[in-house]
Amino acid sequence: MDCSIFSTSSKLLIFCTSLLFIIFFMCLNVDSVTAAESDYGLHCDPVVHESKLADEEFNISPFPGRQNGYYSGGDNVLNRSSDGYYYGPASKVLVFETHHVYKTNAEDVFKVEGNLIFETSYYYERSFSNGRGYYHSYSSDSSSRGALEFDLHGFWSRTTGKLCMVGSGYTYSKEGNVLHLAAVLKFNNVKSSSDINTLITGTMDSLNPADRPNYFEPISVLMFPQGSYKYTKVAKQFSQGCPGGTDVPKKSSLSLSRTITVCDMFYRQTAFELEYASGCDSSKSCSPFGDGIGYLPRFMHLRTIQCSDEKLSLRFLIEFQDDAYTRYYASSNFSTSLIGEGSWDAKQNRLCIIACRIEDASSSSLEKSHVGDCTTRLSVRFPAILSIRNTSTVVGEIWSDKHKNQSGFFNRIMFRNTDNNRGQFQLQGLKYEYVETDKVNKSCPKKSSNRHSTEEHLDGYSQDMAFSMSIKYQKRSIGWGSSNPLAVGDQPQQRFPLLIPSSSSRPKSAGVESIASGSLLNISYKMRIELNNLKLDHGLNSFNQSSNGYLEIRISAEGVYDAETGHLCMVGCRHLRSLNGSTDCDILVNVHFPPLDSDRKGSKIKGSIESTRVKTDHLHFETLEFSGRAYYGSRAMESVWRMDFEMIMSVISNTLAIVFVVLQIFHVRRLPAVCPSVSFLMLVILALGHLMPLVLNLEAMFNQDSERTVWARSGTWLEMNEVVIRAVTMVAFLMHFRLLMLSWTARCSEGKNKPLWIAEKRGLYVCLPVYIAGGLITGTTRQHSSYYIEQTILGGSRAYAGLILDAFLFPQIIFNMFLNSREPALSRFFYIGITLVRMVPHGYDLYRVHNYVDMNDSYIYADPTADYYSTAWDIIIPMLGLFFAAIIYFQQRLGGRCFLPKRFRESATYDKLPIDSEEQSPLKSSP
Repeated sequence: MDCSIFSTSSKLLIFCTSLLFIIFFMCLNVDSVTAAESDYGLHCDPVVHESKLADEEFNISPFPGRQNGYYSGGDNVLNRSSDGYYYGPASKVLVFETHHVYKTNAEDVFKVEGNLIFETSYYYERSFSNGRGYYHSYSSDSSSRGALEFDLHGFWSRTTGKLCMVGSGYTYSKEGNVLHLAAVLKFNNVKSSSDINTLITGTMDSLNPADRPNYFEPISVLMFPQGSYKYTKVAKQFSQGCPGGTDVPKKSSLSLSRTITVCDMFYRQTAFELEYASGCDSSKSCSPFGDGIGYLPRFMHLRTIQCSDEKLSLRFLIEFQDDAYTRYYASSNFSTSLIGEGSWDAKQNRLCIIACRIEDASSSSLEKSHVGDCTTRLSVRFPAILSIRNTSTVVGEIWSDKHKNQSGFFNRIMFRNTDNNRGQFQLQGLKYEYVETDKVNKSCPKKSSNRHSTEEHLDGYSQDMAFSMSIKYQKRSIGWGSSNPLAVGDQPQQRFPLLIPSSSSRPKSAGVESIASGSLLNISYKMRIELNNLKLDHGLNSFNQSSNGYLEIRISAEGVYDAETGHLCMVGCRHLRSLNGSTDCDILVNVHFPPLDSDRKGSKIKGSIESTRVKTDHLHFETLEFSGRAYYGSRAMESVWRMDFEMIMSVISNTLAIVFVVLQIFHVRRLPAVCPSVSFLMLVILALGHLMPLVLNLEAMFNQDSERTVWARSGTWLEMNEVVIRAVTMVAFLMHFRLLMLSWTARCSEGKNKPLWIAEKRGLYVCLPVYIAGGLITGTTRQHSSYYIEQTILGGSRAYAGLILDAFLFPQIIFNMFLNSREPALSRFFYIGITLVRMVPHGYDLYRVHNYVDMNDSYIYADPTADYYSTAWDIIIPMLGLFFAAIIYFQQRLGGRCFLPKRFRESATYDKLPIDSEEQSPLKSSP
């Protein structure tokens, strides 16, 4: 009997026994968790007594379908700060989903089933759902967000407002093991109706022992209820508008329309910059929070919680912070937050908000949070007219409803929206008023233009008038910035995201009429600049406004643009934050846009920002020069066409490579004796040359490349062609690999193959040092990138690999030289065809450089990262390829050493034998 049978049976028995033990312990674990989470009476009976379930499902829920809130604690299972992918403060947001609510035999006691999801995402957005006034957070995949979800069930007492639930969830330990969590959740103030004073607070506690790895610290919860909310504060003062607010003429503010409501205007988080009264150097009488936080917040954020059904009233979480970039995460610092409700005042075209403090909400616990002082008032309006001194589309003020000598009083604070608010609706009727016309006429004289010039420039209404810029001071790079048009002439359409220019906004003066005539066009800009504080003179940083070593400068400018010369001249106003919204309007900005066809040659937008103050003035600063890349829309469309053309060229190139290698396969099948005479090193290089693009772009075959520009990803055409390119490349690789296997099989089957292996070995000894030396030489001469060292090395290695592939015939030449063979190992179609395939990209690169705009990450064919492409290399490489092809031609006719001196040619002679049979050796050595 075969012993292997017993061996197999024993292995099977051990496997089955192990599997049974694993299932048994898993069942024990599940049973223990189920027992813990189903023991409602032990954990929740003192809060809400368990009642017998009735069959009828209740149609009134203590929460809407999704109720958002905040949490604190539970860091050992919720804290993701140790992850290397996240930077900045963590979001501490939760979502409670109510699935079912059932009646019970007890009066006003209901069974509730739902989920509690702790979001740890750093990208948090709110949106309205079906206009019903509640918001929710969303993201693509909860696993990537690090969300922790609990399935819960329990009972709610409508009389006491208490809700107690038990349930379970799971997460992963740092070692990657699954941790089953069991918890009890307790809520207070869960009422059928609510107002501004109602806060839902509670705790979630672990049901696992403290010494177990699945134990977590207590979590405190705070939610702003949204079920049957009553606007009690604004309802009392709605008819009075905003008592205590600054009176502004109604015509100075834009009104809402039937199609755009106040809910639409604030459906996203809105950030505002605060402007304190002069002399506010302490927070005691200037901050809504007094000395409690120890600093003056710079920014305020309005986060919409809920909008009423009539869409006239809203609820806000009003957060005061020192950072404007908080729209991508939700904080839970309620010590600097207010809860408010607002209503639209149609009489004065403004939003009136009554705000309350949130007391006893610490970072360690939210359980004791409650609504306190409600004497803070806010007014928000949308200016009807913008100018160089007021470029904000949303402005407002904050004040205290207390007397000046009362505790908690603070001075009036003005605020205006920042440039970070995008995607909001634009109200009709917004106008721009040019107020610096006289100064523009004096500072910007019209330059004479060459009437015979055929150059064309942007027409002024193009979106290409917006540009990014690199700032230089005394020929040193000190920062960067962006410039975006705010208003352009009398263009009636909304061409820019911030403003709809109007013809009525043009001042009625002779000066303006002359400016608007001919090729000159009125234009207004908003410029934002970030400068390195260490490299600035005193005039730019007179008030020491920098943070983290960088100074932000914002300039609003207006002037004229000459479409004939591409010259833009503007008078600018610099915002001085430390002087209560004051501005420095003694600034001159000059910009020169290159012609429309110049960006093919790499032309740039150039300009300067200079102060017109005397040098002794403390606000005077030295001239700043800037430049920016001219990416014109027309050229971008040409680049899209170029990309399509390069895809076609790439497919044709790889298809021709397949044809030529197939012809080589037919060649070695027709002449089997020549197959061993093909260099292995050459075939390996060719095969790897088609394999490496597949490996480097494997992920891109299935995932969309988010790094490409948006215009290049407007449809599926690009992705489809990329798949075709990779499919053809795969076929080319398989054909080259097949040729390699044929050569290997033929050489291994030869009886007298020692001269072939010796020649291959000697060729390898020659080629490897040459490749290494070439890599070192090109690596030292190649310009180093400013990117990370790893990326630089990878990019240089890939380009050098392309150079080796261009010289693919070099190993065959060395192999023929050591073998001194005249065998026609390579078909003419193969070595000449592949050489031409490698030459064409360099010829195309010479054409592309002079005819297409340079767009990063948009090259499909002749990719500069995959080979050496420059004017010099585009000439050297094709000449080298033709030279190698010529050597192969003469070697296969005259011998492998035909190009060597005569004394080196005959160190060994080879007699050619008839090749009637594959059994015969093709070569015979003789002394």
